[in-house]
Amino acid sequence: MKFGALPIMAAGLVGLAAVSTAPAIAQDRAALEALDAQLPGDLVNDPSRIDWQSYGADLEATSVVDESIPGGGAARRFEVKRAAEFIYTAGTNIPLTDSVDRGDNVTVGFYARTIEADTDDGNGVLRVRFQRNVEPYPGFGEETLTIGKEWQWYEVTAEAEQKLRSDDGIIAVQFGRTRQIIEIGQAIVVTGASSIAAEGPVQVAAAAYEIPELEMPESLEGTGTLINNPGQSLWKFGGSAGSYSNREEPEIWMMRATRFSVADEGSNLTDLAATVPINQRIEEGDNLVIAIAARTISSASEDGRGVAASRIQGTAPPFESFAANRFRIGDQWQMIKIETRAPRAYGAGGAELELYFGGTIQEVDLGPVYIFKVEGVE
Repeated sequence: MKFGALPIMAAGLVGLAAVSTAPAIAQDRAALEALDAQLPGDLVNDPSRIDWQSYGADLEATSVVDESIPGGGAARRFEVKRAAEFIYTAGTNIPLTDSVDRGDNVTVGFYARTIEADTDDGNGVLRVRFQRNVEPYPGFGEETLTIGKEWQWYEVTAEAEQKLRSDDGIIAVQFGRTRQIIEIGQAIVVTGASSIAAEGPVQVAAAAYEIPELEMPESLEGTGTLINNPGQSLWKFGGSAGSYSNREEPEIWMMRATRFSVADEGSNLTDLAATVPINQRIEEGDNLVIAIAARTISSASEDGRGVAASRIQGTAPPFESFAANRFRIGDQWQMIKIETRAPRAYGAGGAELELYFGGTIQEVDLGPVYIFKVEGVE
């Protein structure tokens, strides 16, 4: 078993738990170790999390908590309000926490049910694909599943045609071609096994739940409606220009930070990055405020300040972006504020904030990031 390589991160939010009533699934290393020990093959995702990135202009993703939901008592509900021509226009991404090597058998299993669907039999339709979450989104093992009206365990297995890395490997679950409401509960991904539960759903102890505390800086109180999770447990980090490390940081709000260390002076600014999902819908013309907590540990720039950039971009084709900004960061914790206006509408999970730290030899700490929708501003 490879559980020792599985990173255990701070508790992630299910939806926007800190500003709504939806709870979060707490990380529990002991429970994950016990689960890994009973599974065939090697566990390469964190089944205690269902706070997956979702996207689609006509998709609404919400959390459902009920003890009767198998595998942990929580699920994500996906409502496709208008069917599109292509199934990939709406979906959710289950991230990997360990790599999958080319030639490995990789299997994903998950609980799911259909609430309603615009199909002849009323059953939902989704497609599972193993892929990298970077352009041009190469993948393999596509399989379309019919999802019934009762909770059921579903599995898809494929031989990896390419390596999936832990920093961008995902299980893409796509369902945009049908107007429907589907609920997806706990998901498990393993390598080295052609089946997770050959004789029925794997039995997993229910996850524990807690509501993580949202810490709002006084300077941001009353800014507007928070539309993201300021904590870092849902974010993606990666790039080739250097390294990043998550750390406890008692000096900053929410006491978590990520240190980006850039060693390649010939790299591009975008070669080391953090991706911050935006959980709620954005309408065309919405005024947004982005607040980024950061500080510089060291920098080879002329003034010794760190160099960073940001932009908001869509999560589905054509991946257009707006609000591109470049800024410098001092050696003390500071809050960088950016004001912008959305050029078009984005569904819940249909946009994300990219933060870039490459191009300069430096060490920069990134703390919480707050994204607000501001009402009544012209």
